[in-house]
Amino acid sequence: MALYEEIIPAFDVLGKKSFFLGQVGNGAKMKLVVNMIMGSMMNAFSEGLVLADRSGLCQQTLLDVLELGAVANPMFKLKGPAMTNNAYPPAFPLKHQQKDMRLALALGDERAVSMPVAAASNEAFKKARSLGLGDQDFSAVYEVVKVAGSSDES
Repeated sequence: MALYEEIIPAFDVLGKKSFFLGQVGNGAKMKLVVNMIMGSMMNAFSEGLVLADRSGLCQQTLLDVLELGAVANPMFKLKGPAMTNNAYPPAFPLKHQQKDMRLALALGDERAVSMPVAAASNEAFKKARSLGLGDQDFSAVYEVVKVAGSSDES
């Protein structure tokens, strides 16, 4: 804790807020948990965009509605317009997101935490990597979701 207190001024320059997480390694675990949640949310967001589109709804209207509701999210606001234009300029490469999903799942296994949503999201990221999207932004997982049900239409 003393070292943390000593380095806080440097942390204040680097980020918005600093947290003391205890023993060495807990920062890496926190990063995995946050990125696992982010990856799972991106998959759900992608499914929502596809469902809106296939239901005859305007995706931009969905983005506007989401921005005003309880699920308002800076990630959706930032990534949504690019996703609906099939553009994925890499801010966080998909291959790194999938790696963090895999590591978070391993941490869950280690701690006996059931994580079916994260596991399904990891599968979508793996599929996206197999399609050559690993160097695109992690939001390119949207391409997998768009393709998943397209041949099932009646």
